[in-house]
Amino acid sequence: MEPSDKLSEEKIRAIVRDELISTSRTLIGTVFWTILSVFAFLVGLQSFQLALYTPSLVASVGFGLVGAFVVVASLYLLYLLHWE
Repeated sequence: MEPSDKLSEEKIRAIVRDELISTSRTLIGTVFWTILSVFAFLVGLQSFQLALYTPSLVASVGFGLVGAFVVVASLYLLYLLHWE
């Protein structure tokens, strides 16, 4: 019984090799963006901490808004990477 595609072993090996290369690139990219997003989340939390100890009200609000933006953006990136 012959396969319907009539693919040779060389073609199958080439297809598998190409898919492994693209999968490893995707995995490395996902790990990189996950680590970057976690660091951004920590920077956002540190901005909140800085806002608590800033004597000026305007600076405190500014640091708080920047912290909120960075935290939300990093959580959204994590959502896009892992849950969508």
